[in-house]
Amino acid sequence: MNLDNPYGELGLAPGSSDAEVKAAWRRLSAHWHPDRNDSPHALRKIQRINRALDEIRRSRNEAGTGVQEEARHPTVDHTVTITLEEAVSGCTREVQGELVDACADCEGSGLEAAATECGECAGSGRARSPAWFAWMALPAECGACHGQGVTRHQCAVCGGSGTAPARSYRCSVPVAPRTRAGTVIEVVTRLQGPPRKTRPALRVRVRVELQPHPFFALEADGTVTFELPVDGFAWTANRWIEVPTPRGLQQMKLRRGSLTYRIRGAGLAPEHSDAPADCIVTVVPLFPPELDSDQEAAIDRLIAGNSGSAATAAGDRIAAWNRTLADWQDGMPARA
Repeated sequence: MNLDNPYGELGLAPGSSDAEVKAAWRRLSAHWHPDRNDSPHALRKIQRINRALDEIRRSRNEAGTGVQEEARHPTVDHTVTITLEEAVSGCTREVQGELVDACADCEGSGLEAAATECGECAGSGRARSPAWFAWMALPAECGACHGQGVTRHQCAVCGGSGTAPARSYRCSVPVAPRTRAGTVIEVVTRLQGPPRKTRPALRVRVRVELQPHPFFALEADGTVTFELPVDGFAWTANRWIEVPTPRGLQQMKLRRGSLTYRIRGAGLAPEHSDAPADCIVTVVPLFPPELDSDQEAAIDRLIAGNSGSAATAAGDRIAAWNRTLADWQDGMPARA
């Protein structure tokens, strides 16, 4: 039996990996095996599936690649979520799980490799339908072996499940400082079980995702932006305040009239760069909707002190304006 397209027989595209080939064969053989599928085409189908696997193996051996034994170096995928602060400073995550391989004895089919003679039809593949007279009975296909005369029992090792006992793993994944979302980290560990020297190696592939932040926003170039509500009087008085950044609290001086501030090097490093980006702070000065009596009195004192002080530029300018205003009023025509 020659197949024009062995990959297509397994539902795969040419060039599929060894793992994909083996997985497809296991799935299809378990589905189409005559002991599990009563379709009249099951035997023919399982033969074509086995032939497809043989042809793919032969072609790869001839090409010098061979079918790699994936079970020797299995790979598992995980996703971890980190905060923006952890992305800036680095952290460690623990990942764990279980690896389930196909049963080595039955190669995942759940059935014994060797077929035995069918006990129902004694290997003939035919059974007789019940009739009133034996000479009137018509031959029929044996229901136990589907006319094949042989049958395969479930695998004694895996109990017909097609899988080997699960093996657990656990490892630490170091996330380096300045790690960006989408970064993939690979760690090699050992499956738990026998003494360490005989445990098979396991490649753990971890994709890093960034957790949404309650107030920081991360730009594509690594710049961190956020809005910061500040006391309006502190903003007016040019006071120093503490500002949160992904690297911790930093001191920043407010400047009356300025709403946007840049903190150098407080952001995340751009991709393919070691120099951290900046943190952009937009302040929102907040004033009380109404002043209480103490605040009113304090404002009056500030106004009086500002207007009556001749030692300041503001006082000089206000005094000059008051003189100009008085002269203007003196020159106004008298009202009738």
